[in-house]
Amino acid sequence: MSIRALLLLILATVLFALDVNTAYAQSSACSRLERQLRQFDRNGDFQQRDGNSQAARQLARDVQNAESRYIRDGCNDAAKAGQTLSPQCQQVAREVLRLRRDYAAVSQSVNSAGAVAQQREAILQELARFGCNANGGSNATFSNERQNVFDRIFGTTTEGDFSNGQVVNGGDFGYQGYRTVRTVCVRLSDGYFWPISYSTLPDYVGNDMGQCKAMCPNEQVEIYYYDNPGQEPEQMRNMFNQAYTDLPTAFKYRNAIDMSASCKVAPQSDGTLTTATTADGQSRAMIDVQGVAFPLPLRDPRGQVPVLAAAAVQTASLVDVPLPRPRPAGPGETVARVVAPPPGDSQLRLVQFGDKVVRVVGPDTPYAQPAGAGS
Repeated sequence: MSIRALLLLILATVLFALDVNTAYAQSSACSRLERQLRQFDRNGDFQQRDGNSQAARQLARDVQNAESRYIRDGCNDAAKAGQTLSPQCQQVAREVLRLRRDYAAVSQSVNSAGAVAQQREAILQELARFGCNANGGSNATFSNERQNVFDRIFGTTTEGDFSNGQVVNGGDFGYQGYRTVRTVCVRLSDGYFWPISYSTLPDYVGNDMGQCKAMCPNEQVEIYYYDNPGQEPEQMRNMFNQAYTDLPTAFKYRNAIDMSASCKVAPQSDGTLTTATTADGQSRAMIDVQGVAFPLPLRDPRGQVPVLAAAAVQTASLVDVPLPRPRPAGPGETVARVVAPPPGDSQLRLVQFGDKVVRVVGPDTPYAQPAGAGS
């Protein structure tokens, strides 16, 4: 009996030590989560989220009203026409630019507050899952590995446990309930892959398989995924938990190009187009589909414009037309007749301009002194 009692005492000591370790791990996780929660609560954008949201809505209305006034007063048309804006239009334009800057600044603060609120909500859910806010850190909501030995034996796991009694990441207290992954479609012939979903849950990875096959119907493809953020494509795996690097064609496309591996489907034709001669001697387009031939429809003659034949070009004969006679001289007027120079007179008039000799056409001037004559 003494040996049995000693064994029971040793077993109880071991179980108590395990329970203490589990409680210590829970307390450490709760402390870390509470510190992160306090950091989010001290965020300035998060503290002013309600006021900034109202200010953003009001600024959006102000921007719309100012832009409407800019268009209604004809300032927009004047700017498009390249005209100088009036002082009133310039004032309205400055007001529009100022309101746009204020709206952009407030919108950025609202977006930042929204991101902090999402992270804060995740922290609150983690605190509730670990029971940090109930009974001083009770382990009633722990998963199988986070409960003490007595809870495991007597099955006191509550229905609020998100992990359903399974080990989460080897006992690491992380945000496993909110893990997102990135899915890619892998072409098995050369290992080439392209993205499908940037961020999705592991439970919905199978939904992307149909889109993957539709994008490359003539090749064998498979869906792979990896944690995003946290992992790289070298760590991706398929739905059967098989690593991408285990493929014999992993990253093969980086070293060699397989021209036969292509997701483009070659166009297929089920028929042929031929030309046949009808009984009246006209040509008719015929289409043959799987041994059945039928003519293509003719164009409606009512919509055709008849082409007129070109008229014959006639040759015109030249007729000599006499030039008009000179005007007769009036009373006391002497008619000056222009006498053409004789054909043999080819004398040239040359003048000296500095170092250059220039030919003069027209009357002599006192600025151009004769330099010589030539032919």
